[in-house]
Formats: sequence, structure tokens, C-alpha cells
Amino acid sequence: MSGDPRTTVLGILRMAEEPVTAAQVAQQLGVHVTTARFHLRNLVDDGKAASVVLRSESAGRPRTGYVAVNELAVDNLLSILLGHLGGSPEEREQTGVLAGRQWAAKVLAGTAPADPAMFPDPATVTADALRALGFKVSNVLSAFGTHEITMCSCPLRQVGTSHPEIARGIARGAVEYAIESSSPALAGQYGVHVIPAPDGDCEITLRLARSAALN
Repeated sequence: MSGDPRTTVLGILRMAEEPVTAAQVAQQLGVHVTTARFHLRNLVDDGKAASVVLRSESAGRPRTGYVAVNELAVDNLLSILLGHLGGSPEEREQTGVLAGRQWAAKVLAGTAPADPAMFPDPATVTADALRALGFKVSNVLSAFGTHEITMCSCPLRQVGTSHPEIARGIARGAVEYAIESSSPALAGQYGVHVIPAPDGDCEITLRLARSAALN
């Protein structure tokens, strides 16, 4: 296999008219079946392929086949579903806020809250929560009580492509939950404003300020 082996394996799946087994992939590429299975499972984990159960040719265990996922079709379906989350961008963003709160509650469950007597740094709380949620934090700037966290919206990129208002809502809701749950001293103290990148790339900025400062 030359180049990226995962791309090569995905090409085999896309060319096939029926599910392909790891043994068939290994035979085509001249590699060990374990190597073929490794790349196939990675494609499944990445959402680029799906596994299906095949009827066994003998009395043994059922075989596993692999098929390529039609990414364009899935993207279109996701866009349609997201569009039904509200009748206007404002409604969809608010739904995103609620989803972001629930998402953060699940991912951050078990995180020890700060000492109630302490006033933790909101920028640190936010950056740590974002990293736990899969974001890549590239810059944290604090001045005069306002904090700006620049990050890559990688976990929300697919959502943000068709409905950026939902992605903004999810990010805002997740950060609001992280701040409120981190310490009673922070609850209700900071407002969260999401600023999309002007050039449309994957970066977005979260601005934390005292609630009155955002009005």
C-alpha cells in the first residue's frame, strides 16, 4: 500500500458492490488480515465505513463485512434534521444551547467542583471544559475582567457547516454549564458570547464577561 493505507482501504469499499470482509481486503492489498481489519475498524470509528453481519458460509461464527458510508447523503440528512430544530435561526440556536448544556453535563460528569469558598478563574474553567469536550484551544486572553478563548470548532464542524447558529448555541450552552457547575461563586456571574471567525474557517472565539458587560 502506497500513501495513506486508510484511504486505500476506503477506496476498495467504495468500489465494491457488496460488503467486503477483512480477508478480501487483505488479499487485494497483499497484507495480513490483522492489518486489514485494523484499518477497517479505524474507518468505522471515523464514521467513514460501517460494519454489517454476513451470513456464515459454514457452521462457524457469522462473518463481518464492511461498507463505505455515503458521507454526502449523511450530511444532507443531518442538515435536514437540524433544520427541524426550530422555525428560525434564533429558535435553533436556543435549542443548541439546551443540547450543549446536556452534552457538557454528560461529558463533565464526575468532575470535582471547586471549593465553594474559592473563586476559580473562569477562563481556566472554560478552557479545561472545552478540551474535555474535544475542542482545541489555541489562545486564551484575559484583560480587564473579560476573557476571550479562541478554539477550533472541530467537534461541531459538521453541524456548523449547514447550521452555524446551532453550533454557536451548543458551544455557548456547554460553556455556560461548565462555568455554573464549577463553583457557586461563578454561577450567574459571567455571560457567554460566541464570535464566529470572520473568514469562515474552523476557529471561533468565546468571550466571557460579567453579565452586565455583555448588555
